[in-house]
Formats: sequence, structure tokens, C-alpha cells
Amino acid sequence: MKTHRLRSLAVGLATLPAVGIYAQTQALADGMGALFRIADANNTSVSACRTAIEKAELNIQAAKAQRLPDVKTSLAFSYLGNAQLWNRHFGDFHNAPMPHWGNNFSLTAQQVLYSGGAVTSGIRLAELEKEMETHNDEGNRRGVHLLVASLYLQLHSLDNHLQVIDSNIALADTLISRTRDRYEEGVVLRNDITRYELMREQMQLQATVISGRKDVVRKQLQTAIAPQQKSVSYTMLPQEAFDIAGIPSEEHWQAMAAANNSDLKKARTAVEMNVRQEKMARSALLPKVALVAEDHLDGPILTEVPPIDKNLNYWFVGVGVSYDLSSLYKGKRKLRSASAAVTHAKQRSMVAAEGVSDAVHAAYVQLRTSQAELCTRQKSMELARQNYDVVANRYQEGLAMVTDMTDAANVRLDAERQYADARIAVAAALYRLKYVAGDI
Repeated sequence: MKTHRLRSLAVGLATLPAVGIYAQTQALADGMGALFRIADANNTSVSACRTAIEKAELNIQAAKAQRLPDVKTSLAFSYLGNAQLWNRHFGDFHNAPMPHWGNNFSLTAQQVLYSGGAVTSGIRLAELEKEMETHNDEGNRRGVHLLVASLYLQLHSLDNHLQVIDSNIALADTLISRTRDRYEEGVVLRNDITRYELMREQMQLQATVISGRKDVVRKQLQTAIAPQQKSVSYTMLPQEAFDIAGIPSEEHWQAMAAANNSDLKKARTAVEMNVRQEKMARSALLPKVALVAEDHLDGPILTEVPPIDKNLNYWFVGVGVSYDLSSLYKGKRKLRSASAAVTHAKQRSMVAAEGVSDAVHAAYVQLRTSQAELCTRQKSMELARQNYDVVANRYQEGLAMVTDMTDAANVRLDAERQYADARIAVAAALYRLKYVAGDI
């Protein structure tokens, strides 16, 4: 079949590294890899995930800052009114003059020495949140890659349909020409020519419909890989690029999925996050120990009667211990809730592992089924072509009717189209398996 080529990518596809460890055609791996890289750099959802990772990194820095000492300072100036002295029965009083201008300055520093692991757990929890965002980004990118692969393969499938139809239109033109010659010889009727012309018009209409679908898919592919750009160049591949062989065993894919599947990674990270939250809940039941230092400068001295119009500076350094008594009846409930969350997260991780295993098995079976279907479609196409050649020869010799030729042409058209679809279906099933296994 003829090869349709668009403009080449900025970097030559022939120099790109292969994708996967199995023996598939280099051109398919290179073409997909180039599109994946463009999508990674330009896709909107991928960019949003990168921003989420950057935000998570800032949260880690904020959590680590909790290890630094807390320093507070305050400064105040005030006006003090005169004091009043009352007797015990509030029956008599008189004013007591005092200094009117007051000032207060304090400097407090506190360094946590022991928090029951709350600070460390908070830092680790922030790191796990970043890890979760990384897994989200990984899963999102693989989803985008699968979408790009699906659209790219769909574009090839539609292109193959057009090539098959163009080839059969050319055969129809040849038959129409021969039938007209035979009509002039008086061997066939005008109706025979009309039948072929009608069949050709139907194929031309199919080509028009498929061309419209190609335009829609091409726009969807453009949106998936680089929505901000007006156009992106990519190369259409020959059918030989879809000859895939040497697929590893299911055990290989199961092991790869267990190590690389994004959903499993997120489930395992969720378990560790809940464990850390349980430790934070447990730390609330423990006392907090901190090194404290304070300095105060106050004036006037109001603790004396009469007040002394002077500044008093005092400071101290010591160790403070604090304990939240309400944790005795609140913290235990929170701890039990956190423990239950850990159990639930572990159960969800097991469910996710079972689901991924089943998905890998289904995708692997679908790939093998697609390969078996491809073999059948190839044999059917060969038989349809042989049948078409036999009927064409018989028709040329006047031993077959025009309806026989029409039926043979339709059978050949369908067989070639189904074979082209089957080749694309094998590649689509392979990339679906790669997606489930985390290798896309």
C-alpha cells in the first residue's frame, strides 16, 4: 500500500529510542514515543499535575520549617490614668496619683525538644502527599498517552480504510471500462454498467464519510498532544509498522503491573499516609517538651504602692512541659478512628491489586485474541482476493454474471478492510496492556 507522509517531526523519528522490550516494529514505537513527548510538554492536564507537584514540594518545605524555633516579640506604649483607692465598703475613696506613660516590651523564643513525633510525622506526611501527586501525574500522563495512542491508531485505521476504498475504486474503474467495451460488443446490458457505477458511487461516498471522520480524529489528536499549538507535525506509518510479534508472557506483565501500575502505587502510598496520620493522632496523647527563653522590659512598676516610675527588665531560660488534658477523652477516639483508617487503606490496597491483576489478564487475553483474529482476517483476505480473481476471469470470459462480480468485489472490500482493522486492533490491544501494566 502507498504511504501517506506528513511533515517530519523536528527530530527524526528514526533516531528515537524504542519503546518496550518485545520485538515490535521500530517505526511504531518511535512514532508513539514522539507523540508522547509532545503531549508531556504541552498537554493541559499534564501541566496541571506538574503544578500540583510543585505545590506539594512547597508544603514539604513548610512542614520542615516547623523544626525551627518559634520567636515572638511585642511592643506597646500606653497612657495610664490615676488610680482610685476605696475603703472596704466602697463608701469612701480618693485619687492616687501615678505615672501616666507606660511601655511594655517582650521577646519570647521556644524550641520544641519533644513533640511525640508530631513534627516528624507531619514532614513525612507532606512528603507522602508529594509522592501521591507524583503518582497522580504518572497515572494522568499514562492516561494521556493511551488517549494519544488510541487516536493515532484510529487515524491509521481510517487511513487504511481510505486506501482500501481507493484501491477498490480503481478496480471498479477497470471493470467499468471493460464492461463498457463488452457493452459495445453487445455481450452485456447497459444495466451491468449501471451496477458497477452504483457500486463505485457508494464506495466514493464511504471515502467522503471516512475523510470527515479523519478530520475529526486529527483535531482530537491535536488537542490531546498540543492544544495551544495550531498544528503539530507527525508521520503516518506504513502497514508493516503494525506487524507485532514476540509478546512476553502474562507473568511478565503481571510483575510489571505490580511494580509500575499507578493505581497500585497510589494505594500503597495511601496506606503509609494513614499510618503517619495514626502516629500523629498517637502523638496527641503525649506531653510536649520545649526549651523556653523570655525577656521583658516593663514600665512603670505597678506592683508597688505607690507605683515606681522606672523600667523593670527581667528574663529567664527554662524547659517547659505542656499536656492537653482533653486528649484523655478526645485523643483516644481520634486514635481509634485513625487505626480503622489504616485497616481500611490496607484493604483498599488489596482490592486495587486484585483489580489490576484482573485487568492485566483481560488485556493480555484481548491481545492474544486480536492476534488470532488477525491471522483469520489475513486468511480471509487472501481467499477473498483469490475468489475475486477467479470471478473476474470468469466474467471476462462471459461465464459469470455482473452480480457475481459485484458480490466478489464487496467481499474483497470487506475482507481487506477487516484485515486492516485487525492489524490496528493488535496494536491497540498491545498499548492497552502496556497502559494497565504501567509501561506506556
